[in-house]
Order: sequence, then C-alpha cells, then structure tokens
Amino acid sequence: MNNRQITLLGPQGTNLFIFLIFLIFIFISWFTLYTLTEFEGLEFDVNNILTRQVVFSVASVIVFFLLTYLSIENLQNYSNILFFLAFSALTVLLTTQPRLGVRRWFDLGPIDIQPSEFAKVIVVVFIANYLSKNFSKVLLIFLILGIVLTILFQPDLGTAFIISFVFLSMLLLSDMKIRYFLVIILISLFLFFLFLELGSRFDNVNIVTQYQIDRINEFFSTDLDFSQSQSRLLISSGGLFGQYFSAESIQKVFVPVETTDFIFAAFAYNFGFFGILFLLGLWGLLINRLRRILIVSNSDFDKFVIAGFIALLSFQIFVNISTVVGIIPVTGLPFPLLSLGGSSMVSIAIIFGITNRIFIENNITI
Repeated sequence: MNNRQITLLGPQGTNLFIFLIFLIFIFISWFTLYTLTEFEGLEFDVNNILTRQVVFSVASVIVFFLLTYLSIENLQNYSNILFFLAFSALTVLLTTQPRLGVRRWFDLGPIDIQPSEFAKVIVVVFIANYLSKNFSKVLLIFLILGIVLTILFQPDLGTAFIISFVFLSMLLLSDMKIRYFLVIILISLFLFFLFLELGSRFDNVNIVTQYQIDRINEFFSTDLDFSQSQSRLLISSGGLFGQYFSAESIQKVFVPVETTDFIFAAFAYNFGFFGILFLLGLWGLLINRLRRILIVSNSDFDKFVIAGFIALLSFQIFVNISTVVGIIPVTGLPFPLLSLGGSSMVSIAIIFGITNRIFIENNITI
C-alpha cells in the first residue's frame, strides 16, 4: 500500500465516483420521502420524516469523510476489537425492555440506534481479516454463529439471514473445499428449520416469534400478506414513468411502513418502471466499479472486504425488492440509502467510506 496525504475532496483524496454516487442515492432518498410528506416540505421537527433523513444524511457524509483518514491497515488491526464491541452491544440489547415485541434498538431520546445494522458491516471486516490470515475456519464459524444467534434472539430473522448469506459468500471465495462448504449450508438449513420448530412449539423460546411464524405460514397459504398485496398495487399503479410527474389524479394505495420496509413500492409508484431501472442501474454501476478492486488489489484483505460489501448490498437489495413484490415472506430489511433510518444510512456510509479508502490506497481515484 502507498502512504500518501489524504485530502477531503478531489482526485487526490476521494474517489469521485464513489462519493458522487453516494450523494445521488441520498438525494433520491430525500426526493422519495418528500413525495410521502404530502408536500409539507422541510420542517424542523423531529416528527418530519424528511427533516430526520436530512439530519441522518449530514451525519453520514461526515462519517464518510472521517473514514477517509482510517488506513486499511488500522481497520484490519481493529477488526477483532470491533467484533467484540458489536457482540457486546447485541448482548446488552437483549437485556433491554422490548418494543413492539422485539429488542432491536437502544432508545437515546430523539433517536434510536440499531446495533445490528453496524454489526453487518463489522462482521464483513472481521471475516475478511480472518480469511486473509488463514486462521481456523472452525473457530470463525462458531464466532459468526454466536453473533447470528444474538440477532435471532432479538428476534431479527432478516438481519440474521443477511449475515449468514454474506458469511457463506465470503467462505465460497476462500480456499475452503466445496464439500465442507456444502456441509455448512446443510447444517445452517437444519438449524434454521429447527429454530422455526422450537419457536412454534415453545412460547418461552424467542428465537423466532409466533408473529414471524405466522408471516411465513401466511406466505405459503393462498392469502398474500396485506402489506405485500398493497405494495403490488402501488407498484403497478406507477406504470412506465410514474405518477409524480403525471397530470392525472390517481388515488394512491395505502401501504404500511411505506417510509422504511416498503419504500421501494413508493419509489416505483412515483417514478415508474424507468425510475426503477435508473435506481438499480446506479447500484449496478457501483457494484461493477467495486469489482475493480478484486482485479487490481494485491491485498487479500481488501478483496475479501469488497466481496463482502458486494454480497451484503446486493443481497439486501434483492431481499427488500423480493419482499415488496411478494416473492418471499416479509423480512423487515430496509432498502440501502433509500429507506428512512439513521442506523441504516450511517452503516451504509461506513461501507462507502471504507470502500473509498481502499480505492485511495490502490491508487484508483477517478
């Protein structure tokens, strides 16, 4: 790696593509949330969703630039400490009072912090460090299983599923033999269905709640979940070009949690099929750009980190859209940099910031 002076802006200190596409995603989120405020505009009120997202965005940009000054070598050295802190925070969270039947947030007055959002990023860095140093994969499996279980006990099945997928994806890129990889997948599936069975039989087993089991059962029944059926109607109403710029007045369909889990449906309604192509095209451009690190970098740690980020972002987008259109049961996962939420936005900013630093150290600056 090259030691070089890092500046705030410009081709010498920031990969302009990474930074600009990060800003574009933020602006898209603002515009989408603006359409959901019934044109109330920007009011300095904690209850105004657009105001909250703007504040979260400013914090995210600050985090992005702060990470520019953290070298990848230091990030790798701190990965074990970060993993311990993430595991500790998730463990302490289980001792808090539940909200709406779950323990997912630390209540800090006007804001809530969701540790599992940051744990997803930390787990990628931790796994990358482990795999790049060829440490024992058996120990790694147990460590990741531990953090997945703490998230399942919240319970948060969607996030646990994402971390498991990212872990398996990164293992597949390592030198692990295929037969061992298949054994891990089979054991994971067995444990998943075991937890479902325990959750349905014993009320005091909180790994999977009855509400989540009912969601899964409803999905495989003839009746589609209410939120998913409403979101389908909302997406189909968007047409090719969306209703935001349309002169026709069309009655909007009500969709629960429209600003978070189902914001993609609101985006599709307002900006239509071509808006969806534009949004997904931007993510495709970003992921294609990230692939350059896998080709250019001589660092295994860099490659594993980028591969983990690609798996995390791609799969979360896939799961969110699949949930919205009713392909899979409702998971509650946000759409990256589109859904309302401070923890989600800052955690994605960390991904962009680390990625930016990796690009800087590999002399990819445009």
